[in-house]
Amino acid sequence: MSHRARRIFSLLFATAVLVGSAGLHAQVTTATLYGLVSDSTGAVLPGASITATHQGTGVSRDIVTDERGEFALPALPNGPYTLKIEMAGFKTHNRQGLQLGAGQTVRQTFVLEVGQLSENITIAETAPLVETAFSGQVESLGTLEARELPLPRRNVQGLLGLSAGADSGAILRGVRLNGVGAGGTGITVDGTEANSNPEGRALAQYGGQNQIDVISIEAVEEVQVVKGVLPAEYGGVVGGQVNMISRSGTNKFHGSLFENYQGEKLLARDPFLSSTTPKPAVKFHQFGGSLGGPIVRNRAFFFTTYEGYRETAGMRILGTVPTQALRDQILAALPFPETRIALDPLPLPNEPLTADVGRYVAVKNRERRDNHVVAKGDLALRSGGNLSVTYSRMRPFTVTPSVAIDGAN
Repeated sequence: MSHRARRIFSLLFATAVLVGSAGLHAQVTTATLYGLVSDSTGAVLPGASITATHQGTGVSRDIVTDERGEFALPALPNGPYTLKIEMAGFKTHNRQGLQLGAGQTVRQTFVLEVGQLSENITIAETAPLVETAFSGQVESLGTLEARELPLPRRNVQGLLGLSAGADSGAILRGVRLNGVGAGGTGITVDGTEANSNPEGRALAQYGGQNQIDVISIEAVEEVQVVKGVLPAEYGGVVGGQVNMISRSGTNKFHGSLFENYQGEKLLARDPFLSSTTPKPAVKFHQFGGSLGGPIVRNRAFFFTTYEGYRETAGMRILGTVPTQALRDQILAALPFPETRIALDPLPLPNEPLTADVGRYVAVKNRERRDNHVVAKGDLALRSGGNLSVTYSRMRPFTVTPSVAIDGAN
């Protein structure tokens, strides 16, 4: 490739990157820990060695306090951490269970005691860390809530309804925050826009045909609801922001299997059905599992999950259709093939109304299916950063019965 061709290629590549990133908003998915290290008299300790280790992955970050005894650890993946502080002439300070959430900024003061470096002081965190650098209202729901709470159809929308000031029940596949319409709520997954339509924000995809909203609950690590005064990175929303963080692998292999089943024998009969109409069949299966673990310990990890959705449910359909006498009159007046094509799909009435039309009442099956896959890989970079790649795919399918023909989506 000539020098001129390389310049043209570089220019086109840079233009594509700039154009592609013009519509993106910077969403913070990692945490930042600021700290001050001092002795028991309050004097700051410059030169203290700090090591922050993620308890799940074993990935560690090292830093040294500056001349003011302060340090900053940005871009920390969410999760529990162990903080180790060492300095000659002082006991080693270990702080365990520092739980950091997505987008969280925490400031902490650490006091070292005089003693031998071989002596250890271990403190286990029990209370959640207080957000001190952000004026908004933040509520985080983690994997414990996602796994243990009985959510309807294992849908993440049921989890959002637990947040104060959130309303997800009165809206079709959406969530309102602080009384603002659903269009004022932004939704992201791992910092990427996840709204079905930027002009009409909702959890539904594919025109509402999907049965698993946004991401499988099995793949959720944290759901963060941000309200109040929003920072600049949440541009374009007025009600609030919903940030979902997907699960990652750790140094231990972990997996799960689940099955949710319902059948017509477990359900009551529709009181509006006539005594001669049989009870409609109902078959519901929601199943799947997950697997995650290390590829290279303390360095590379994977996590994947699959969720299947199968539902067959009887629906009572009702419509007004022409009688055979009226059909014969129409065909006599319009003796064309197109006329018969329009009339043939219509059933004959089973409840008479007049000589020309009657009511057709029946029970037909509605079928809904969905296959949802999430795969994620994480790599701890030697420079101290973290590279994550997440892939998700859903394939919903719906057959809705009607009086004339069934419609598939």
